[in-house]
Amino acid sequence: MRNGRLILAAGLWLVAVGVLADGFPEAETLAGASSLAAVGGAFMPESEWQVRDVEALDARLREAHKGHGDGDSVFHPDAGTGPLVKALLAVVAKEPALPHVRYRLRYAKTRVMPEGAGGPMSVSLVEVARFNLGPARRAELVERLGEEAVAPPPAFGEGPDLAWRLVTRPVQGQAAGIVRAARRELPGEAPADCFSSSCRHGTSLTAAVRDWPEAREITPRLDFAALEVALLDTALERLGVAVADDQGRQHWRGFEWRESVAPGTPFVEAVIERGLGQDEGVDLVIHDDHLMDTEQRARWYRLMAVAAGSDRPPLTAETREVEQRPPPPWATD
Repeated sequence: MRNGRLILAAGLWLVAVGVLADGFPEAETLAGASSLAAVGGAFMPESEWQVRDVEALDARLREAHKGHGDGDSVFHPDAGTGPLVKALLAVVAKEPALPHVRYRLRYAKTRVMPEGAGGPMSVSLVEVARFNLGPARRAELVERLGEEAVAPPPAFGEGPDLAWRLVTRPVQGQAAGIVRAARRELPGEAPADCFSSSCRHGTSLTAAVRDWPEAREITPRLDFAALEVALLDTALERLGVAVADDQGRQHWRGFEWRESVAPGTPFVEAVIERGLGQDEGVDLVIHDDHLMDTEQRARWYRLMAVAAGSDRPPLTAETREVEQRPPPPWATD
């Protein structure tokens, strides 16, 4: 499959990159935290975020799972599902669908030092922001074609920009048990960057991400009922961050701790676009930054999929690249 075809055809894409910390708490507020409540209060203060009932959210995820098939479905918020997939699935399950949308996921880690406990507790912080691009897409068409030639606003999707945040930790056999969850609407004038561009930009940003090597076709198992979740699932497996068993259930391995990143500072960012191309599809890019490696700074991974017809699996291809660390000054003298 040719790289160019996928870039032009994809209507949804995902990109992950570090480290944009806007909106995340300062490291000093998380370093040495003695309770999960303290982490949750710093990450989603009740003055800005509406806290959600965790038991009700877990029940909704189980309901979504039951409503979308068996173990082959991407809807499997079971014990092995990791924090990134669970957070995205929460937003997809709880929020009304939009035809033109961009998601941004950011991932960070911290530790809790419980008083009187035996050792530190690893905690994941995940944010999923969703931007409604319908108005921007419609405005672009109106400017190009005229008001009379364009469908009314409801046809492009109506709804606010919003964000969800989850605090998760391994608990009772779950890789990402939800400790705290919250939601808020995002002011339209608030700045939001997706890959150094505005998250509210109405056209795809994929082409500007990297000068990619030629993609090669692969045949993963995908569920187009929730394409965002399916591609995130597959990408994490291809990177070795998660593994899938024989029934297609994902088991989270996790990202290694980054000594060069302060507690609570995101080192992975994910952005997902839907409805920005002519065909239903996915274009996924993951930038896993601040690797604990003397030569490699980051790894880049791209996964692309486009619909091939109702009775055929999607056409899917991948490409990847490693970002090397610059040589030390003394090595260039």
